[in-house]
Amino acid sequence: MTQSQPNRFMPAPLDEYAVKITYGLAYLGGLLVLPQFFAYLANIRWNGLQIPLGLAAALALFLLLSYAFQPRAYRIDANALVIERRWVPAMIIPFDQISGVSLATGLADMPRFGLRFAFNPGVFGYQGPFRLDPYGQVALFATNRHRLVAIARYDASVVIISPDRPRDFIAALNEQRLVAATRQMEERDVSEVQNAV
Repeated sequence: MTQSQPNRFMPAPLDEYAVKITYGLAYLGGLLVLPQFFAYLANIRWNGLQIPLGLAAALALFLLLSYAFQPRAYRIDANALVIERRWVPAMIIPFDQISGVSLATGLADMPRFGLRFAFNPGVFGYQGPFRLDPYGQVALFATNRHRLVAIARYDASVVIISPDRPRDFIAALNEQRLVAATRQMEERDVSEVQNAV
């Protein structure tokens, strides 16, 4: 893995639960293919063997999509937080939509406790919309439950990510948000002075 730049944070490695779920699902898909493989070797034709093959294909597609949406890096730009993903476009959260950033260590028990709905609770991480009790609707782009950071937004659900160094990430994001807000205030003051003249 490449070294993190000051404004680019790598996601935390998959936690033990996510590793087990990911490998378990891949292993199950491989097991579902075996009957078709052995039937082919034995020159047996039976249409009933297409069912496990179809299930294996569905599992392979889910694994592929989960990998495509897995966070690749969390980048702090001049005016936005960018969640880079493997094969799909990045998610951009402008600073003016962020109301606060904090550690989310209370969610380390998820998905065992408090989970009401989850799009992807563990395959290559935790991705998509989740409904957590008592927190409500959240959007996860995380890989490790023990290094979660919550990003509260004004008009949208909370985004939860898992940078490798959560405290450093929070400090860097808050510092960049302060710099961006200061720059906006200075630009506004300059434009008001120019309009007054």
